[in-house]
Amino acid sequence: MKINIYILLLLLCASTRAFAQRDTGTLKGRVLNLKNEAVADANVLLQNTGMGTKTDAAGNFSFTAIPAGRYGLVVSNVGYTTLKQTLNITPGENAFLDLKLSESKEELKEVTVISTRNRYQVQQSNSSTRMDIPLLTTPQSVQVVSSAVLRDRQAFTLNEIASTFTGLKANNGNGSFNMRGFTAYSPNDASFLLYNGIRGNLFLWSQQPLLYNVEAVELLRGPSGALFSEGAPGGVINFITKKPLAESRYSVDLSLGSWKFRRVAADLTGPLSKNKKLLYRAIIGYDQSESFRNDQHKENLFLAPSFTYLFSDNTNLNLELNYAHQQAVHQYDNGTFIRTRPDGTFDFNYYPNNLTIQSPTDYGKTNNTSATLTFNHRFNEKLKLTVVQRAVRNVLDYTDHIPVGRIRNDSISRGYQDWETDRFSLQTTAYASYGTKTGPLNHQLIVGSDYNRYGWTQNDYQYKPSSRISIFNPDYSHDVPAADVAAEESDDNKRITNLVGAYLQDQVSLGQRLKVLLSLRYDNYNGQETPLSARDNKQGDQLQASGLIPRVGLVYLPIENVSIYGTYLKSFNPQTSNNVLSGGPFPTRKATQYELGSKADFFKEQLSATVSLYQIDYANILTAAPTEENSHRQAAIDGTRSRGGEFSLVGTLQNFSIITGYAYNEHVLLSTSSYGKKGDRFANAPKHMANLWLKYNLTATAAKGLGVAAGVRYVSNQVGLLSNQNFLFPEYTVFDAALNYQRKRYNLQVNAYNLTNKHYFTGSRSSTVAGGLGEPINYRVGVSYQIR
Repeated sequence: MKINIYILLLLLCASTRAFAQRDTGTLKGRVLNLKNEAVADANVLLQNTGMGTKTDAAGNFSFTAIPAGRYGLVVSNVGYTTLKQTLNITPGENAFLDLKLSESKEELKEVTVISTRNRYQVQQSNSSTRMDIPLLTTPQSVQVVSSAVLRDRQAFTLNEIASTFTGLKANNGNGSFNMRGFTAYSPNDASFLLYNGIRGNLFLWSQQPLLYNVEAVELLRGPSGALFSEGAPGGVINFITKKPLAESRYSVDLSLGSWKFRRVAADLTGPLSKNKKLLYRAIIGYDQSESFRNDQHKENLFLAPSFTYLFSDNTNLNLELNYAHQQAVHQYDNGTFIRTRPDGTFDFNYYPNNLTIQSPTDYGKTNNTSATLTFNHRFNEKLKLTVVQRAVRNVLDYTDHIPVGRIRNDSISRGYQDWETDRFSLQTTAYASYGTKTGPLNHQLIVGSDYNRYGWTQNDYQYKPSSRISIFNPDYSHDVPAADVAAEESDDNKRITNLVGAYLQDQVSLGQRLKVLLSLRYDNYNGQETPLSARDNKQGDQLQASGLIPRVGLVYLPIENVSIYGTYLKSFNPQTSNNVLSGGPFPTRKATQYELGSKADFFKEQLSATVSLYQIDYANILTAAPTEENSHRQAAIDGTRSRGGEFSLVGTLQNFSIITGYAYNEHVLLSTSSYGKKGDRFANAPKHMANLWLKYNLTATAAKGLGVAAGVRYVSNQVGLLSNQNFLFPEYTVFDAALNYQRKRYNLQVNAYNLTNKHYFTGSRSSTVAGGLGEPINYRVGVSYQIR
């Protein structure tokens, strides 16, 4: 691919059209009859959006994250005449509507609903339950980072926004994250990254997921198998993507930063037909950067067109296409060197930051594509159907150098990896929701099924020994082994896995105070790995696993804006290795979580707080168990236990916006084996993490439009390798700051990261030789311009 051609096209597009950042607002109201009595269970619908809700026993309803624009509001209920009126969403304050239903239609005047694009707080999400219910009544710990936070932090990848979530940490510079003490990593937990609640990660484990087309990021803590099947025991991350809008908007964003960072993005949306039934959105992005590390260069091109066709107020079809091309010298950063002292302790400051294990001869080329087709239909006020088909393909070609053995006399042996792989995921999801009553009980039923066919059609991997280098004076001239050098390890295979699942969920409400969530899912896995040539000398893995996944949640609201919840969650993950030569097949990995917590909305629901306590038991982890007859034998052990608590606070109060939180976690082994000793701390799992981000928007005439922000994050020490409990990465505290100035259609954003230039390590991969290194002090300057 000729990247320069795309750059020219992008710049041409950016110079002629620009797109406005999507504003979102909150609409709340109350529905009464002409006798001023509350109308419960009335249907409230925003036309052409698919957003709908029901009034509670007091007649109250609410919507959050409404895109700025013009909408039709429809309120209906059995025995009443449907009420319709027009709403305009514009930047500003929130509004509350008093609406009345009667037996005769009453035309209401146009209402302007005031919103703000600077809201940090998101109060509703349907990802955890597939129901659009408030987070306050969701029996699970969920945190949402809004588009306003992404903008203020100038976060362009998931890794850059991870520290804003309470208890979430990026372990290194690729797709490895820690949640509640568990490492989520794509090869092992393929579905921990979701898009709009659907399986199918667009990015490989070697990449930092890009946020060009992302409106908000959600963290659902704990096992979430009841809806999403397999996933990391610590939680799943869900990307909510930007959708086409009914009004034309155009803007462009330009950013510059340290280490030759450059980024340009254009976002265009609006109607394609005069009747506004066919809508589009086109997102285009390009960035390139180097690093404080030697021989680091990376380019990303991102294209995301999407289309929505509105058949009627009750039916719509959405098609979203994504293409991401990455070209890099190093596909991912293997970390920097760490010196082992003669007494067995470690010196984390001995080697300079810029030195890399990898070679300038390495390269990485990745092409990721996806297509998602979503059909929504509302049969009536009680019954809705959603059908989603998502297809993803990831093609990777890369070479890489990894450390082998220990550092001796400031030199290190290395291995050479050459890998080509072609991976895919085909996901079909269909679910229907139905609201009904049985006596005093209200039911919101969800019934659904999934079919996921995933794996790879090519997995061509070779490992060969490479040259030993001096760390301080490396000679890379002999890095690439000759073609006739025999590979010490070789794979050449394909793998196809079929997952069939079905689930049933019922949220039972007894009045407005007590809600019970009951879910049950059944999953069946059937997979086969097949050698493609004699180079693959392993017997192919076979995967056959099935089981039930229950979930029970209880929510009680002692007062209107405070809830107490308890939840019981389970999930099971098939083993990534079931090779019979290693002792397989093995029992599935199982996670069980018990959680108790409380949520509250304060100051007229402008601030939201969550407190939670949890325990996660994780069983059937594979570990080496060699015998004289089989040196490759593995065995499943009892597993680990993760216990902890979390507190988070988010919202906007007058001119202040805040995100803060604290997480405590203790993740240890439950038994002694070759994996480690009972009580050993798990790798990359700090006991304490805290985060704070505070922004103040000035309103004085002379400084109107100016925002000042500052943040801090703290991570306590963490074991870098389970097998060596003395390998402890030191604790660290990092400070950030930001300024922004908004004037009419322009917004200038300046961010500075790691103000004290703290030298710190984020985590380890698989040895004591290297660790993921945090970035030193750096900056970014961004300018955005909106046309309309």
